[in-house]
Amino acid sequence: METNELNDDEMQIWNMWKGSFKRIFGRVVKDMSDQTGLSEGDFGILDRLAQSRDGQMRQQELADSMGWDKTRLSHHLTRMEKRGLVLRKPLDTERGVQVLITSAGHSALNETLPIVSKAIRTHFLNHLTDHDIESITKLAERTKL
Repeated sequence: METNELNDDEMQIWNMWKGSFKRIFGRVVKDMSDQTGLSEGDFGILDRLAQSRDGQMRQQELADSMGWDKTRLSHHLTRMEKRGLVLRKPLDTERGVQVLITSAGHSALNETLPIVSKAIRTHFLNHLTDHDIESITKLAERTKL
């Protein structure tokens, strides 16, 4: 076997890791969406804006932070603007668009954060021992890119 190929055990652990993450993440997103109506994308955008300077970011910077292309973000922001969660305004001094979180967006995010925290605890943290947390932390630190 070449060093670039995975053996059965390596492929199995990779698939277990991916599957576990997808199941947990999916449950957290489902709980959030069912209870608040926000999508994963809505939450990601609102959370990034709330954590940024003055609750605003350049649209391209936001797209980059989400790992989304400009078109996908633009369509999503249009839907969020219609719901009053964000505003977009052209930059005065240069090309580009500034995205701002609205008071309704802040309220939606503040309502959602405890739900997300509870879902993370329910679907993930409550299933871990202290040793598990230490191991996951070490693994995350070693695999940072």
